[in-house]
Amino acid sequence: MAIVTISRECGSGGEEIGKAVARKLNYEYYNKAAIYRDIEKHGEQWLKWGVELDEHAPSIWERFDRSFAGYVSLVEHCLYEIALKNNVVILGRGGNWLLADIPYALRVRIIAPMEDRIRVVSDREGVNRESAEKILKFSDHERSIFLKRAYHREWDHADDYDMTFNTSHMSRDEVVKLIINEIPAREKQATPEAQERLRQLALAARVKSDIRTDYHVFIPTLEVVHDGTAIVLRGVSRDLKQQERVLEIARRSAGSTKIRSELHVRGT
Repeated sequence: MAIVTISRECGSGGEEIGKAVARKLNYEYYNKAAIYRDIEKHGEQWLKWGVELDEHAPSIWERFDRSFAGYVSLVEHCLYEIALKNNVVILGRGGNWLLADIPYALRVRIIAPMEDRIRVVSDREGVNRESAEKILKFSDHERSIFLKRAYHREWDHADDYDMTFNTSHMSRDEVVKLIINEIPAREKQATPEAQERLRQLALAARVKSDIRTDYHVFIPTLEVVHDGTAIVLRGVSRDLKQQERVLEIARRSAGSTKIRSELHVRGT
């Protein structure tokens, strides 16, 4: 069992490569549409906000708005739930960062030179070169800023990927083959300890998303982690009443897992 995440530049062929890998491995393939379906389960309003916010450079107002924080936490929760299924290919949405500590997750980056990408987009969209270039520059900017605001990382940082492929230097079939060849080594790293770590991350993400999407509370600096023994909550709440509400949500969401609060009331 293994997990593959695909991060790609628009026009690089990353989506087609991800689909081909999933097909050849008989893995399930998850893209933006699949994640939207999961988000919609939490309410149509979150799906609406997702469509507005996804791959969009958030304004300063959106970055501090609860809808942005809630949407990002829902994406994280959905990605971890998908990863728990194993034998999956996940396209985009920052999966490479969320699964960085999971050794049986293969994190792939697909890139291509701008000129090659312009030709692809021009043919695909039926537009001239100038329009294709504008589409690509806008897409690159919006995606990179969204991911930086959501995960505080640069999307093209080489250390955040296990394999990076330039599709101008090799065919897509060659890239697919190289990815598939790496899967057996990843499967060997799916130890009980590694799988337990993923479950812990998924549980922490669920707790965080349940808090973030509750309209009665908003803690801008909220951090939720699993330290191996308990779910730990960190942040600053407005008052004791809100802090108790956060703890109530966390206990309900975490089930039998212990909750340890390191929350502080503002001004104390």
